[in-house]
Amino acid sequence: MMKYAFVRQVIWCVFALILLTFSLGISWQISKTTNFLYSFWYQTLHIDEVIKKNVPKNTQGKHDFPVDNFQLHEKMFAEIVDAIHQQGNQEDNQLGNLPSNTLSKISYVNHQSISKALLTKSEVVHLQDVANLLRSVEKLWWVNLLILLGMIFFYCRKEQTISVNLIREMPTGKQKIISLLSFIILLVVILSIWGFTEVFYYLHTVVFPENHQWFFYYRDSLMATLMKAPDIFSAIAAQLLLVALFLTWGVDTVLRRYQVKHSKQRA
Repeated sequence: MMKYAFVRQVIWCVFALILLTFSLGISWQISKTTNFLYSFWYQTLHIDEVIKKNVPKNTQGKHDFPVDNFQLHEKMFAEIVDAIHQQGNQEDNQLGNLPSNTLSKISYVNHQSISKALLTKSEVVHLQDVANLLRSVEKLWWVNLLILLGMIFFYCRKEQTISVNLIREMPTGKQKIISLLSFIILLVVILSIWGFTEVFYYLHTVVFPENHQWFFYYRDSLMATLMKAPDIFSAIAAQLLLVALFLTWGVDTVLRRYQVKHSKQRA
């Protein structure tokens, strides 16, 4: 019985991670429709103070960017988000070719009514890399979905041998909590040792081309200033995870109740 319990726990952990990955994709789409709650994080993270402090010091000739216009700041962020998703669908940009790039067309109007590009060439290249990364992640998400559907079918099958039935039975709530707490503690320990910022920077070196700039100082980048990078990424990551965990819990609960209902019927 202990062997079956261990295997059951391992299978559920794999299922939970696959389900969480699926839920993160859904969470991303939900957050995208709300512009990733930029207006909320704008106030919470005091992004306006970062803008007022750093825009006048901008080294790329963009010190004339309006610093007291929240609507403009929100609009610029939304246009970057939209452009990233549009660029991700353009085949000719995967090799770094950037003609008629949507990202390069994002602009603002200064107080002299002059239109200027928001992003520098390095920023455009970096955001194109982000767009390509999102496209690759999307493909992996669809593969993950197929695996998830297979595991849901495994959990929902009615006719099983006793041994297989013992394995496919979902763990108890207590066992699930222990598994989740163990995973969270491990994650917290890892981040405590290396730090979120360090892990964030390391991942950039792994997923982006070696010769492409991905780190931008506030004084050199309106993009980084508008986002108060990397702070807003930490906030959005927590936001995505919170929604994803809620969705994961909901699907898991439905499956567990389904199993309990049909086990009673068989009895």
